Amino acid sequence: MSQGGDEPVTPKDVMTMKEAAVYLAIDEAKLTALASQRRIPCLEMNGAWVFSKKSIDKWRSQGGTGT
Repeated sequence: MSQGGDEPVTPKDVMTMKEAAVYLAIDEAKLTALASQRRIPCLEMNGAWVFSKKSIDKWRSQGGTGT
């Protein structure tokens, strides 16, 4: 299987740091801190944090906040 290009192929549910920050309406620096501290559902993929919309929605419904 070849990997043409530099863009990783990710499911539609997966958001980048920038997309997740916009979705959560928080600063990227704050989101980076939450991810680094594993206080928000995330994965590190190819050196970048990625976020599942479903996991974030569940986290929020259980009382998780970005503040």
